[in-house]
Amino acid sequence: MITFSDIQLLRGGKPLLDQASATIHPGDKVGLVGKNGCGKSTLFALLKDELSIDAGSFSQPSHWELAWVAQETPALERTAIEYVIDGDREFRALEQKLVDAEQKDNGTLVAELHGKIEVIGGYSIRARAAELLDGLGFSKSR
Repeated sequence: MITFSDIQLLRGGKPLLDQASATIHPGDKVGLVGKNGCGKSTLFALLKDELSIDAGSFSQPSHWELAWVAQETPALERTAIEYVIDGDREFRALEQKLVDAEQKDNGTLVAELHGKIEVIGGYSIRARAAELLDGLGFSKSR
């Protein structure tokens, strides 16, 4: 579980969060809302280990994997689904190695790479990315 206990986050000497506490259990679905400048992005930076709290305590399991979408994304020629899939760097690396192995006609390596892609859930990645985009309100045509 993720635990924030009496945390304080300062920016420019001003508290964005002061004596904030929360506990997020596995399986919880949590929404974070608030006006601009209230500390939402700063709290996410804490979760992403990009900054430290100024007071209080914070803990999250080290074995948990976090995923996020950048607040601002560059204008790209790629489709939204390909952009989402690009976030899985391990899948993209295996995908490229597979292309290289197929071009070299290395059947043993091709089979090994297919196995690795299966283990990381690579064959369901498009469905999972589409589900994520649908949940964010993207239509299939984008």
